Amino acid sequence: MKKLLVLIAALFAVSTLSAQTYKVGDLYDVDGKKGVVFEVSEDGNHGTIIALTQPEGIMTWYKAMEYGSQLKDGWYIPSHKELLALFSVREVVDEKLQEVGEKLSYHDWKFYWSTTEFNEKCMWIVCMKTGSTCGSYKKSPFHVRAVSKF
Repeated sequence: MKKLLVLIAALFAVSTLSAQTYKVGDLYDVDGKKGVVFEVSEDGNHGTIIALTQPEGIMTWYKAMEYGSQLKDGWYIPSHKELLALFSVREVVDEKLQEVGEKLSYHDWKFYWSTTEFNEKCMWIVCMKTGSTCGSYKKSPFHVRAVSKF
């Protein structure tokens, strides 16, 4: 009986230690997947992270989708809604990105592609400086940054 109680206590201690919770702005680093938390569930166990880096320069939506199709381990190009969520916490996220030598570029007039369709020829884009959103032709060049769920 004593051994059973010791085993139960040990299992509880291990499960408590491994139950990492997160908040917006935290660095997520689990099994090689690294990013900054910008959305999180109430219990802090699940959410969305933004990649620490982004591709150099700007690209058309077609190139952005090509880039997105090559991502692995659950990384993808964000939706319009996810970009707006990122915009709402951009200062906290950028602070953490700067700690690891990167930045979100929200001080500049940089627009980011989403995967959300505006109409047949256009996709939604979001400006990280102002939160402005609009539809833009898929052939226009903008920035792209991957996100992932955890």
